[in-house]
Amino acid sequence: MKRWSSAQLLRAAEFSYAVVVLFALTQGPIYRLWSNSALEIDRLPNPSVPHAYLATFVALQLPAMALWIRRLNHGWLRDRGNQALVIFTAWMAASVVWSTYARQSLPEVVSLVMTTSFGLYLAASFSTRQFWAVIASAMAAGVGLSWLAVMRLWDGAVNFQQDYWVGIYYNRNSLAPVTAVAIIAAVALVVVMLSRTRRSSQTMVVITLIAAVTLAVYAAIELWNSESQTSPLAMLVSTCTVAVFLLARFIFSKASWLARIRPYSATLVVLAAGVVLFCALQFVAGFGGVSSEVATLNSRRNLWSLSWSGVLEKPLLGWGWMAAWWTDEFFVDRSWWATWGSGWSHNGYHDVLLGGGAVAGVLFFVYLWFATRSLSKDAIQSAAPRLLLAVFVLAAATQESFFIGSHFVWALLVASLAPTRADSGLVEQKHAG
Repeated sequence: MKRWSSAQLLRAAEFSYAVVVLFALTQGPIYRLWSNSALEIDRLPNPSVPHAYLATFVALQLPAMALWIRRLNHGWLRDRGNQALVIFTAWMAASVVWSTYARQSLPEVVSLVMTTSFGLYLAASFSTRQFWAVIASAMAAGVGLSWLAVMRLWDGAVNFQQDYWVGIYYNRNSLAPVTAVAIIAAVALVVVMLSRTRRSSQTMVVITLIAAVTLAVYAAIELWNSESQTSPLAMLVSTCTVAVFLLARFIFSKASWLARIRPYSATLVVLAAGVVLFCALQFVAGFGGVSSEVATLNSRRNLWSLSWSGVLEKPLLGWGWMAAWWTDEFFVDRSWWATWGSGWSHNGYHDVLLGGGAVAGVLFFVYLWFATRSLSKDAIQSAAPRLLLAVFVLAAATQESFFIGSHFVWALLVASLAPTRADSGLVEQKHAG
Protein backbone atom coordinates (compact mmCIF):
# COMPACT_ATOMS: atom_id res chain seq x y z
CA MET A 1 0.00 0.00 0.00
CA LYS A 2 1.41 3.36 -1.04
CA ARG A 3 2.16 5.69 1.86
CA TRP A 4 1.17 9.32 1.65
CA SER A 5 3.88 11.96 1.91
CA SER A 6 3.64 14.70 4.53
CA ALA A 7 2.77 17.18 1.78
CA GLN A 8 -0.12 15.01 0.61
CA LEU A 9 -1.39 14.61 4.17
CA LEU A 10 -1.30 18.36 4.70
CA ARG A 11 -3.09 18.88 1.42
CA ALA A 12 -5.79 16.39 2.39
CA ALA A 13 -6.14 18.09 5.77
CA GLU A 14 -6.57 21.47 4.10
CA PHE A 15 -9.17 20.05 1.72
CA SER A 16 -11.08 18.66 4.72
CA TYR A 17 -10.79 22.00 6.52
CA ALA A 18 -12.26 23.86 3.53
CA VAL A 19 -15.16 21.40 3.34
CA VAL A 20 -15.93 21.76 7.06
CA VAL A 21 -15.88 25.56 6.96
CA LEU A 22 -18.02 25.79 3.84
CA PHE A 23 -20.49 23.34 5.40
CA ALA A 24 -20.53 25.45 8.57
CA LEU A 25 -21.22 28.58 6.51
CA THR A 26 -24.51 27.07 5.40
CA GLN A 27 -25.37 28.23 8.96
CA GLY A 28 -27.69 25.37 9.88
CA PRO A 29 -24.88 23.34 11.51
CA ILE A 30 -23.76 26.28 13.66
CA TYR A 31 -27.31 27.08 14.71
CA ARG A 32 -27.78 23.42 15.64
CA LEU A 33 -24.48 23.49 17.56
CA TRP A 34 -25.69 26.32 19.82
CA SER A 35 -29.36 25.28 19.95
CA ASN A 36 -29.13 23.94 23.51
CA SER A 37 -27.46 27.13 24.72
CA ALA A 38 -30.24 29.15 23.09
CA LEU A 39 -32.72 27.40 25.38
CA GLU A 40 -30.86 28.83 28.39
CA ILE A 41 -31.03 32.44 27.23
CA ASP A 42 -33.54 33.44 29.92
CA ARG A 43 -31.37 32.05 32.69
CA LEU A 44 -27.98 32.91 31.19
CA PRO A 45 -28.45 35.88 28.83
CA ASN A 46 -24.76 36.77 28.44
CA PRO A 47 -23.00 36.28 26.16
CA SER A 48 -25.83 36.37 23.66
CA VAL A 49 -26.44 33.59 21.15
CA PRO A 50 -25.62 35.87 18.16
CA HIS A 51 -22.31 36.60 19.93
CA ALA A 52 -21.59 32.85 19.99
CA TYR A 53 -22.55 32.53 16.32
CA LEU A 54 -20.18 35.35 15.31
CA ALA A 55 -17.30 34.01 17.39
CA THR A 56 -17.73 30.54 15.89
CA PHE A 57 -17.82 31.77 12.29
CA VAL A 58 -14.79 34.03 12.83
CA ALA A 59 -12.77 31.26 14.52
CA LEU A 60 -13.50 28.86 11.66
CA GLN A 61 -12.54 31.33 8.93
CA LEU A 62 -9.42 32.84 10.50
CA PRO A 63 -7.05 30.09 9.25
CA ALA A 64 -8.39 30.54 5.73
CA MET A 65 -7.75 34.28 5.89
CA ALA A 66 -4.20 33.65 7.10
CA LEU A 67 -3.53 31.12 4.33
CA TRP A 68 -5.01 33.40 1.68
CA ILE A 69 -2.85 36.36 2.80
CA ARG A 70 0.21 34.13 2.73
CA ARG A 71 -0.55 33.06 -0.84
CA LEU A 72 -1.13 36.55 -2.23
CA ASN A 73 1.22 37.58 -5.00
CA HIS A 74 2.23 41.04 -6.13
CA GLY A 75 -0.03 40.99 -9.16
CA TRP A 76 -3.25 40.17 -7.31
CA LEU A 77 -4.26 43.76 -6.67
CA ARG A 78 -3.57 44.76 -10.28
CA ASP A 79 -6.73 42.98 -11.37
CA ARG A 80 -9.63 45.41 -11.75
CA GLY A 81 -12.14 42.97 -10.28
CA ASN A 82 -10.01 42.49 -7.17
CA GLN A 83 -9.59 46.24 -6.82
CA ALA A 84 -13.35 46.77 -7.05
CA LEU A 85 -14.03 44.04 -4.48
CA VAL A 86 -11.52 45.55 -2.03
CA ILE A 87 -12.97 49.04 -2.44
CA PHE A 88 -16.54 47.75 -2.09
CA THR A 89 -15.67 45.87 1.11
CA ALA A 90 -13.73 48.86 2.46
CA TRP A 91 -16.70 51.15 1.78
CA MET A 92 -19.00 48.84 3.71
CA ALA A 93 -16.50 48.79 6.56
CA ALA A 94 -16.35 52.60 6.50
CA SER A 95 -20.15 52.75 6.76
CA VAL A 96 -19.79 51.83 10.45
CA VAL A 97 -18.67 55.45 11.01
CA TRP A 98 -22.01 56.91 9.88
CA SER A 99 -24.17 53.91 10.72
CA THR A 100 -27.45 54.57 12.49
CA TYR A 101 -26.76 51.48 14.58
CA ALA A 102 -23.00 50.90 14.70
CA ARG A 103 -23.27 48.02 17.20
CA GLN A 104 -25.06 46.07 14.48
CA SER A 105 -22.88 47.24 11.59
CA LEU A 106 -19.50 46.43 13.15
CA PRO A 107 -19.98 42.67 13.66
CA GLU A 108 -21.70 42.45 10.27
CA VAL A 109 -18.69 44.11 8.64
CA VAL A 110 -16.33 41.70 10.42
CA SER A 111 -18.43 38.82 9.06
CA LEU A 112 -18.40 40.29 5.55
CA VAL A 113 -14.62 40.72 5.53
CA MET A 114 -14.00 37.21 6.89
CA THR A 115 -16.35 35.50 4.42
CA THR A 116 -15.00 37.51 1.49
CA SER A 117 -11.54 36.32 2.48
CA PHE A 118 -12.76 32.73 2.66
CA GLY A 119 -14.18 32.96 -0.86
CA LEU A 120 -10.88 34.35 -2.13
CA TYR A 121 -9.05 31.59 -0.25
CA LEU A 122 -11.08 28.94 -2.07
CA ALA A 123 -10.21 30.51 -5.41
CA ALA A 124 -6.52 30.85 -4.62
CA SER A 125 -5.94 27.46 -3.01
CA PHE A 126 -7.59 24.80 -5.17
CA SER A 127 -7.54 23.70 -8.77
CA THR A 128 -10.79 23.71 -10.71
CA ARG A 129 -11.49 20.05 -9.96
CA GLN A 130 -10.61 20.45 -6.27
CA PHE A 131 -12.70 23.61 -6.04
CA TRP A 132 -15.85 21.84 -7.21
CA ALA A 133 -15.02 18.80 -5.08
CA VAL A 134 -14.88 21.03 -1.99
CA ILE A 135 -18.27 22.56 -2.81
CA ALA A 136 -19.85 19.20 -3.65
CA SER A 137 -18.52 17.61 -0.45
CA ALA A 138 -19.73 20.47 1.76
CA MET A 139 -23.17 20.49 0.16
CA ALA A 140 -23.31 16.68 0.35
CA ALA A 141 -22.88 16.96 4.12
CA GLY A 142 -25.86 19.32 4.29
CA VAL A 143 -27.96 17.20 1.97
CA GLY A 144 -27.06 13.98 3.78
CA LEU A 145 -27.70 15.27 7.30
CA SER A 146 -30.95 16.90 6.18
CA TRP A 147 -32.06 13.58 4.66
CA LEU A 148 -31.24 11.83 7.93
CA ALA A 149 -33.09 14.53 9.89
CA VAL A 150 -36.20 14.11 7.75
CA MET A 151 -36.13 10.31 7.78
CA ARG A 152 -35.59 10.22 11.55
CA LEU A 153 -38.05 13.08 12.11
CA TRP A 154 -35.66 15.24 14.07
CA ASP A 155 -37.24 18.23 15.78
CA GLY A 156 -38.19 20.83 13.16
CA ALA A 157 -36.95 18.80 10.19
CA VAL A 158 -40.42 18.63 8.63
CA ASN A 159 -43.18 21.22 8.68
CA PHE A 160 -46.21 19.01 9.16
CA GLN A 161 -48.70 21.90 8.99
CA GLN A 162 -47.74 22.81 5.42
CA ASP A 163 -46.06 19.51 4.52
CA TYR A 164 -42.60 20.59 3.39
CA TRP A 165 -39.04 19.64 4.36
CA VAL A 166 -36.63 21.82 6.32
CA GLY A 167 -33.86 19.38 7.23
CA ILE A 168 -31.24 20.77 9.60
CA TYR A 169 -31.72 24.35 8.43
CA TYR A 170 -34.78 25.62 10.37
CA ASN A 171 -36.09 27.23 7.17
CA ARG A 172 -36.90 25.77 3.76
CA ASN A 173 -35.36 28.81 2.07
CA SER A 174 -32.10 27.92 3.83
CA LEU A 175 -32.28 24.25 2.83
CA ALA A 176 -33.10 24.99 -0.82
CA PRO A 177 -29.91 26.93 -1.69
CA VAL A 178 -27.80 24.10 -0.27
CA THR A 179 -29.57 21.54 -2.46
CA ALA A 180 -29.43 23.80 -5.52
CA VAL A 181 -25.70 24.44 -5.12
CA ALA A 182 -25.22 20.69 -4.63
CA ILE A 183 -26.82 20.08 -8.03
CA ILE A 184 -24.68 22.78 -9.64
CA ALA A 185 -21.51 21.36 -8.08
CA ALA A 186 -22.44 17.83 -9.23
CA VAL A 187 -22.91 19.07 -12.81
CA ALA A 188 -19.63 21.00 -12.64
CA LEU A 189 -17.74 17.94 -11.40
CA VAL A 190 -19.06 15.88 -14.29
CA VAL A 191 -18.07 18.58 -16.80
CA VAL A 192 -14.58 18.91 -15.32
CA MET A 193 -13.98 15.16 -15.13
CA LEU A 194 -15.17 14.53 -18.69
CA SER A 195 -12.89 17.29 -19.96
CA ARG A 196 -9.94 15.65 -18.20
CA THR A 197 -10.57 12.00 -19.10
CA ARG A 198 -7.16 11.62 -20.70
CA ARG A 199 -5.44 12.79 -17.54
CA SER A 200 -7.68 10.91 -15.08
CA SER A 201 -7.95 7.20 -14.44
CA GLN A 202 -11.10 5.49 -15.65
CA THR A 203 -11.81 4.31 -12.11
CA MET A 204 -11.69 7.86 -10.76
CA VAL A 205 -13.97 9.10 -13.54
CA VAL A 206 -16.55 6.36 -12.84
CA ILE A 207 -16.48 6.96 -9.07
CA THR A 208 -16.86 10.71 -9.55
CA LEU A 209 -19.75 10.29 -11.97
CA ILE A 210 -21.60 7.90 -9.63
CA ALA A 211 -21.06 10.22 -6.65
CA ALA A 212 -22.16 13.29 -8.62
CA VAL A 213 -25.33 11.64 -9.93
CA THR A 214 -26.20 10.33 -6.46
CA LEU A 215 -25.71 13.76 -4.91
CA ALA A 216 -27.78 15.45 -7.63
CA VAL A 217 -30.67 12.98 -7.23
CA TYR A 218 -30.91 13.30 -3.45
CA ALA A 219 -30.49 17.07 -3.63
CA ALA A 220 -33.23 17.33 -6.25
CA ILE A 221 -35.60 15.30 -4.06
CA GLU A 222 -34.93 17.59 -1.10
CA LEU A 223 -35.29 20.72 -3.24
CA TRP A 224 -38.64 19.48 -4.53
CA ASN A 225 -39.91 18.63 -1.05
CA SER A 226 -38.75 21.93 0.41
CA GLU A 227 -41.33 23.59 -1.87
CA SER A 228 -39.10 26.66 -2.03
CA GLN A 229 -39.66 28.74 -5.17
CA THR A 230 -36.59 30.97 -4.89
CA SER A 231 -33.88 28.42 -5.68
CA PRO A 232 -35.65 26.73 -8.62
CA LEU A 233 -36.29 30.18 -10.13
CA ALA A 234 -32.63 31.10 -9.67
CA MET A 235 -31.52 27.78 -11.20
CA LEU A 236 -33.74 28.39 -14.23
CA VAL A 237 -32.30 31.88 -14.69
CA SER A 238 -28.72 30.67 -14.33
CA THR A 239 -29.24 27.75 -16.73
CA CYS A 240 -30.75 30.01 -19.40
CA THR A 241 -27.96 32.54 -18.90
CA VAL A 242 -25.25 29.92 -19.38
CA ALA A 243 -27.02 28.61 -22.49
CA VAL A 244 -27.02 32.12 -23.98
CA PHE A 245 -23.38 32.55 -22.95
CA LEU A 246 -22.36 29.35 -24.75
CA LEU A 247 -24.30 30.43 -27.82
CA ALA A 248 -22.65 33.84 -27.72
CA ARG A 249 -19.18 32.31 -27.40
CA PHE A 250 -19.90 30.09 -30.41
CA ILE A 251 -21.14 33.00 -32.52
CA PHE A 252 -18.20 35.20 -31.53
CA SER A 253 -15.76 32.43 -32.47
CA LYS A 254 -17.30 32.18 -35.94
CA ALA A 255 -17.78 35.87 -36.69
CA SER A 256 -14.44 37.68 -36.84
CA TRP A 257 -16.12 41.09 -36.84
CA LEU A 258 -17.42 40.35 -33.34
CA ALA A 259 -13.95 39.63 -31.96
CA ARG A 260 -13.87 42.92 -30.05
CA ILE A 261 -17.01 41.98 -28.12
CA ARG A 262 -15.84 38.50 -27.12
CA PRO A 263 -13.92 39.67 -23.98
CA TYR A 264 -17.24 41.07 -22.72
CA SER A 265 -19.43 38.09 -23.61
CA ALA A 266 -20.06 36.90 -20.03
CA THR A 267 -20.49 40.45 -18.76
CA LEU A 268 -23.03 41.38 -21.42
CA VAL A 269 -24.95 38.13 -20.97
CA VAL A 270 -25.15 38.61 -17.20
CA LEU A 271 -26.24 42.23 -17.68
CA ALA A 272 -28.94 41.18 -20.13
CA ALA A 273 -30.13 38.44 -17.75
CA GLY A 274 -30.34 40.99 -14.96
CA VAL A 275 -32.45 43.35 -17.04
CA VAL A 276 -34.80 40.57 -18.12
CA LEU A 277 -35.17 39.27 -14.55
CA PHE A 278 -35.81 42.77 -13.20
CA CYS A 279 -38.50 43.42 -15.79
CA ALA A 280 -40.07 40.01 -15.12
CA LEU A 281 -40.22 40.65 -11.38
CA GLN A 282 -41.68 44.09 -11.93
CA PHE A 283 -44.33 42.69 -14.24
CA VAL A 284 -45.30 39.77 -12.00
CA ALA A 285 -45.25 41.79 -8.78
CA GLY A 286 -47.36 44.52 -10.34
CA PHE A 287 -49.86 42.25 -12.04
CA GLY A 288 -53.10 42.36 -10.10
CA GLY A 289 -54.26 38.90 -11.08
CA VAL A 290 -51.26 37.08 -9.59
CA SER A 291 -52.28 34.57 -6.93
CA SER A 292 -51.33 35.35 -3.35
CA GLU A 293 -49.86 31.86 -3.23
CA VAL A 294 -46.83 33.09 -5.18
CA ALA A 295 -44.93 33.39 -1.92
CA THR A 296 -41.56 34.37 -3.34
CA LEU A 297 -43.04 37.53 -4.85
CA ASN A 298 -46.16 38.86 -3.19
CA SER A 299 -45.18 38.28 0.44
CA ARG A 300 -41.95 40.19 -0.20
CA ARG A 301 -43.45 43.05 -2.17
CA ASN A 302 -44.27 45.07 0.96
CA LEU A 303 -40.82 44.38 2.40
CA TRP A 304 -39.21 45.62 -0.80
CA SER A 305 -41.42 48.71 -0.78
CA LEU A 306 -40.36 49.50 2.76
CA SER A 307 -36.66 48.94 2.10
CA TRP A 308 -36.79 51.00 -1.10
CA SER A 309 -38.37 53.90 0.76
CA GLY A 310 -35.43 53.64 3.18
CA VAL A 311 -33.00 53.77 0.25
CA LEU A 312 -34.65 56.97 -0.99
CA GLU A 313 -34.44 58.47 2.49
CA LYS A 314 -30.64 58.08 2.65
CA PRO A 315 -29.69 57.65 -1.02
CA LEU A 316 -25.99 58.55 -1.04
CA LEU A 317 -24.35 56.95 2.01
CA GLY A 318 -27.07 54.67 3.30
CA TRP A 319 -27.88 53.70 6.86
CA GLY A 320 -24.73 51.73 7.58
CA TRP A 321 -24.10 48.10 6.70
CA MET A 322 -27.11 45.99 7.79
CA ALA A 323 -28.23 48.71 10.23
CA ALA A 324 -31.48 49.98 8.67
CA TRP A 325 -33.81 47.19 9.78
CA TRP A 326 -32.56 47.55 13.37
CA THR A 327 -33.00 51.34 13.53
CA ASP A 328 -36.12 52.99 14.95
CA GLU A 329 -35.90 55.87 12.47
CA PHE A 330 -36.29 53.38 9.65
CA PHE A 331 -39.84 52.66 10.81
CA VAL A 332 -40.96 56.28 11.23
CA ASP A 333 -44.36 56.63 9.51
CA ARG A 334 -44.15 52.87 8.91
CA SER A 335 -44.23 51.70 12.54
CA TRP A 336 -46.76 48.93 11.85
CA TRP A 337 -43.99 47.01 10.11
CA ALA A 338 -42.01 46.88 13.35
CA THR A 339 -44.18 43.94 14.44
CA TRP A 340 -42.88 41.91 11.50
CA GLY A 341 -39.64 41.24 13.35
CA SER A 342 -37.57 40.94 10.19
CA GLY A 343 -33.98 42.16 10.14
CA TRP A 344 -33.64 41.68 6.39
CA SER A 345 -34.88 43.19 3.17
CA HIS A 346 -35.19 39.75 1.55
CA ASN A 347 -33.32 41.33 -1.36
CA GLY A 348 -29.54 41.46 -1.42
CA TYR A 349 -29.45 44.47 -3.72
CA HIS A 350 -31.66 46.47 -1.38
CA ASP A 351 -29.36 45.48 1.49
CA VAL A 352 -26.38 46.85 -0.42
CA LEU A 353 -28.15 50.14 -1.17
CA LEU A 354 -29.48 50.46 2.36
CA GLY A 355 -26.08 49.71 3.83
CA GLY A 356 -23.85 51.90 1.71
CA GLY A 357 -26.15 53.97 -0.48
CA ALA A 358 -25.69 54.67 -4.18
CA VAL A 359 -21.91 54.59 -3.76
CA ALA A 360 -22.09 50.96 -2.61
CA GLY A 361 -24.44 50.11 -5.46
CA VAL A 362 -22.05 51.56 -8.05
CA LEU A 363 -19.06 49.78 -6.48
CA PHE A 364 -20.89 46.46 -6.47
CA PHE A 365 -21.86 46.91 -10.13
CA VAL A 366 -18.26 47.76 -11.02
CA TYR A 367 -17.07 44.65 -9.18
CA LEU A 368 -19.48 42.45 -11.13
CA TRP A 369 -18.56 44.15 -14.41
CA PHE A 370 -14.84 43.50 -14.08
CA ALA A 371 -15.15 40.12 -12.34
CA THR A 372 -17.39 38.63 -15.03
CA ARG A 373 -14.95 39.77 -17.71
CA SER A 374 -12.49 37.14 -16.49
CA LEU A 375 -15.05 34.45 -17.29
CA SER A 376 -15.14 35.56 -20.92
CA LYS A 377 -11.43 34.80 -21.24
CA ASP A 378 -11.55 31.43 -19.49
CA ALA A 379 -11.94 28.03 -21.13
CA ILE A 380 -15.54 26.93 -21.66
CA GLN A 381 -15.34 23.91 -19.34
CA SER A 382 -14.15 26.18 -16.53
CA ALA A 383 -16.14 29.34 -17.30
CA ALA A 384 -19.58 27.76 -17.81
CA PRO A 385 -19.87 26.07 -14.36
CA ARG A 386 -18.51 29.16 -12.60
CA LEU A 387 -20.99 31.37 -14.44
CA LEU A 388 -23.78 28.94 -13.57
CA LEU A 389 -22.96 29.28 -9.87
CA ALA A 390 -22.45 33.05 -9.97
CA VAL A 391 -25.72 33.77 -11.79
CA PHE A 392 -27.59 31.43 -9.45
CA VAL A 393 -26.40 33.51 -6.49
CA LEU A 394 -27.16 36.81 -8.23
CA ALA A 395 -30.67 35.65 -9.17
CA ALA A 396 -31.45 34.15 -5.75
CA ALA A 397 -30.36 37.40 -4.11
CA THR A 398 -33.38 39.12 -5.65
CA GLN A 399 -35.50 37.13 -3.17
CA GLU A 400 -33.21 36.71 -0.15
CA SER A 401 -30.56 38.64 1.76
CA PHE A 402 -27.63 36.57 0.52
CA PHE A 403 -25.03 39.35 0.25
CA ILE A 404 -23.95 39.02 3.87
CA GLY A 405 -21.01 37.67 5.82
CA SER A 406 -20.95 34.25 7.50
CA HIS A 407 -23.02 32.81 4.67
CA PHE A 408 -21.82 30.27 2.13
CA VAL A 409 -23.64 31.91 -0.78
CA TRP A 410 -21.58 35.11 -0.54
CA ALA A 411 -18.36 33.10 -0.23
CA LEU A 412 -19.25 31.11 -3.36
CA LEU A 413 -20.11 34.25 -5.34
CA VAL A 414 -16.70 35.73 -4.52
CA ALA A 415 -14.93 32.44 -5.26
CA SER A 416 -16.73 31.82 -8.56
CA LEU A 417 -15.90 35.32 -9.83
CA ALA A 418 -12.26 35.29 -8.75
CA PRO A 419 -10.18 35.94 -11.89
CA THR A 420 -7.52 33.31 -11.27
CA ARG A 421 -7.30 29.72 -10.14
CA ALA A 422 -4.21 28.27 -8.51
CA ASP A 423 -2.77 25.45 -10.56
CA SER A 424 -2.98 22.17 -8.65
CA GLY A 425 0.66 21.27 -9.00
CA LEU A 426 1.81 24.76 -8.11
CA VAL A 427 -0.33 24.78 -4.99
CA GLU A 428 0.99 21.45 -3.82
CA GLN A 429 4.58 22.46 -4.44
CA LYS A 430 4.43 25.94 -2.97
CA HIS A 431 1.80 25.75 -0.26
CA ALA A 432 1.58 22.18 1.01
CA GLY A 433 3.93 23.06 3.84
